[in-house]
Amino acid sequence: MVLVIIGVLAALATPSLTRDNTARKGRDFANFVAQSMQRAHLDAMSARVAHFTIVCSDSVSTYRSDQDAVLRKLAAPPGVVIWDATTNKSKSVTGPSLGATGSGNCVWIWFNSMGNAGTDVSTANLANWLVYVRNETIPSQHPDGGLVVSVTGLTSFINVRSHTF
Repeated sequence: MVLVIIGVLAALATPSLTRDNTARKGRDFANFVAQSMQRAHLDAMSARVAHFTIVCSDSVSTYRSDQDAVLRKLAAPPGVVIWDATTNKSKSVTGPSLGATGSGNCVWIWFNSMGNAGTDVSTANLANWLVYVRNETIPSQHPDGGLVVSVTGLTSFINVRSHTF
C-alpha cells in the first residue's frame, strides 16, 4: 500500500517538476546572457581594449576588438530564442527579428575601455540596450515566458527582468 501511495505521488509530481525545469531554461539563459555581457564590460575596462558581443537569435558571442578569435560563446537551449536586441525602448516586440548565428542579421553591442556600452566602439556613442529573450516552450503570460536583459549605456549596468510578449 505504501508503494502505491509513493507511486501516485511521484506520478503527480513529475509534470510539475518538468514544467519548472522547462521554465527555468529561459531564465537561466537570460541570466547567462547578462553575465556574459558583464564579463565583456569588465574585460574591456581591465584590458583597456573595447570588447563587443554579437547577439543572434540562437547565441551570444563575445570578442575583443583587436582579435578575431571568439572569447566566449553562449548557445541558447532548445526552445529559448533571443527575439530582438534594440536601443529603442518604445518598440513593441511581436516576433523574432534577429537571425541565427552567421546570418548577418545579428546585433553588435560594444563595451569600451571607459566602461560604457554603445552601438560602436566610440566612447561618445552611448546607448541603452534591451535584449528580449523568449522561452517558446511555455505560455507568454508565464513569469518566465519572456525576459528582458537591459544594459545601461553610461555605466553598463546590466539586469534581467520579466517581460510579457
